[in-house]
Amino acid sequence: MRESPVGGVIFGYLYTAVNYTFALIYVIVLTRYIPLTQYGYYNTLMAMIGMIGLFFPTLGVDAAIAREGAMMHSRGLDISDHYAALLAISLTISTLYAAALIIATPLYLASKIPSEYMGLTIIYAVYVITAGINGALSAYLWMTGRLVTQGIGSMLGSITFRSIEIALMLVMRNVYAIQLGMVTGQLATLIYYLSLVRHIPNPVRGISLIRRGLRGYVNLGIQNWLLGYLGSVGGYAITYIIYLFIGTNYVALYSLVTYMLGAVTALGGAVTNVFGSRVAHAIGSNASETHHLIRDYAVAAIAVSGILALGAALLAPLLPLIGIVHGNYIDAIPYGIALFGTAVLSSVVSIYTTYYWLLGRGWSALVISGIGIVTSVLSSLSLLAFDGGIGLYAVILSSYLGSMVSIIIYLAIDRGPSAAHLAVNTAIYLLLSVAVALSYILITSSWPLYQLIIFLLALLITYIVRPIPRSVLDQLPGFIRPLLAPFVS
Repeated sequence: MRESPVGGVIFGYLYTAVNYTFALIYVIVLTRYIPLTQYGYYNTLMAMIGMIGLFFPTLGVDAAIAREGAMMHSRGLDISDHYAALLAISLTISTLYAAALIIATPLYLASKIPSEYMGLTIIYAVYVITAGINGALSAYLWMTGRLVTQGIGSMLGSITFRSIEIALMLVMRNVYAIQLGMVTGQLATLIYYLSLVRHIPNPVRGISLIRRGLRGYVNLGIQNWLLGYLGSVGGYAITYIIYLFIGTNYVALYSLVTYMLGAVTALGGAVTNVFGSRVAHAIGSNASETHHLIRDYAVAAIAVSGILALGAALLAPLLPLIGIVHGNYIDAIPYGIALFGTAVLSSVVSIYTTYYWLLGRGWSALVISGIGIVTSVLSSLSLLAFDGGIGLYAVILSSYLGSMVSIIIYLAIDRGPSAAHLAVNTAIYLLLSVAVALSYILITSSWPLYQLIIFLLALLITYIVRPIPRSVLDQLPGFIRPLLAPFVS
């Protein structure tokens, strides 16, 4: 059963919208009841756990199998073996990873993480295994084009996770509540997926598929895996650099800032997920032209991400005033406003990266993304080593640099009218986002007048430029079309 691709975007983003609705309550509870230092240790431990996970790679075999499965499904072929293979890979890797997390306890202690946090690794091990099964189910839904079901499952898990997490934080008042909520959310998603998919194949059935096509899957999939691997390494490295140079409290602030940024960038993730499925099915159906999908999805994502970034920057100072952010966590507000603009860049980079990989040009995407990630990490390290007084602004500046390097290379390779159109739209919304951040940080008492003026200016420019393609509007539900119609070219 093929579901609406636009429905996939809507439910994919609705999942995050619901998540961040609950997150407002979460931030209130977190900043009131969880000490900044405790949250800093928690996120440092999570970064170490993430680095351990890098030693248990799938080498992208799962992504390559899902890509092939989507193409086969578009031709009406059976993909049961692909589903079984994904489950076999997920169960094997997640079980080994979960065991390693517990075995690595002495490593956490040697890094001066207090022993009282060690129980988190056991809970997280349960989360890893459950998430692994959900990953296989989610990939099956993606292969079959059931993007709405995929999005609803994620949304249900998020609601469960946040509800349990917040309730437990009020009772327990420590970071264990976060982990317990995560496990519960994954279990809710698992139950929902199984109620609709209604079967889990024998993983052994997929082993023969893996053996037959292992070389081809690795050759293609390792590109996608390395893309994710480099991104994860970069994120963990930056967290650890912050921990080493400016301390645990700044790790906590940075974690909250990236959490705030997620409300804006999540649209890009929802769009990219659907974009990838659309391109895979188009290639599988021997469609002659797929490049127009970049224009349609990327231009719309840039405009909406830009407006969301500007709106978030305008509203962020309200968080402490209305009692959402408390205590020392308030220091995260200016950093968040400064970082929001990266959402504009990441929306383009993510779509180009996905497109290149699906076309079999994954090595090019890997090199380009790798250059951006290395630029971000090395510039963070250099700036903090040169002057620690710059603080988190060094990391934020590095995030812009890394994303800009990647997007410039992509657009230089692509060229043509579409690339020029994307470059202009990206530049417009990026400059507006930077203007909002600089006005808030450098001009005393500028909020909210200056930020409101820039936000209204962005809406006016969007109306004049009309960046959203007609093809996007035609696929949207009727009640949404009047809202976007003024911004359609």
